[in-house]
Amino acid sequence: MLLQTLQAVGYLTLLAILLVLWGQVVRRREPRNFWLFFAWAWTMNLLGNIAWIVHDLVTGATLSTFSLVDVFYIVRYALVGLALWLYPVALTQKTWKWVGSAALITAVLVWAFYFRSAMATNGGDWIGFLGLALYPMFDAVLIVVAWQRARASREAFWHRTAWLLFCAVTSYGIANTLNLTEYVFPPLSGGIVPNIFWILTDVFLLVMALSASSKEKL
Repeated sequence: MLLQTLQAVGYLTLLAILLVLWGQVVRRREPRNFWLFFAWAWTMNLLGNIAWIVHDLVTGATLSTFSLVDVFYIVRYALVGLALWLYPVALTQKTWKWVGSAALITAVLVWAFYFRSAMATNGGDWIGFLGLALYPMFDAVLIVVAWQRARASREAFWHRTAWLLFCAVTSYGIANTLNLTEYVFPPLSGGIVPNIFWILTDVFLLVMALSASSKEKL
């Protein structure tokens, strides 16, 4: 019951943040593309969730860990990464070193600590495992980029925005890591804790978008 309640809250927060983000796109000229990236990113998130539900309802089978539905979520990561990298000004090329290091270290750790256990517990092959292993790596990249953005931002609005985004992507990364852990080592929290962190992600983003609206009114 608690899991279903959290999932319902998650969809409500997702819809709320979509309304606020697209509202920012409609109302704001600058930085309109920044808000557009995030609005489309969370739209991709919603479309991925809908495609997942439709698949399960139509086929009566559980969606495989790596499928075409993952395209929606991968595009989401790309859009968030672009927004973090480009606004208010593009990050320096030195950031690529941090990004590459974070991706490589995370990939090695996930493969070392999860792969064999996942194969023993759930079977399948490395391609199926890739559908789970990719996301912690993407999360690590976004966390590093958000951290670099927060350090580079000097103007008060962008500094606050960058830190809220850092909290959002970190929360999302924690949720995905816990979700992977529960898949490999069931049962732990039964999906409850990851859902809490997914909700927190939307809350941080909602605070960011609403604080921008408040600044505009002032």
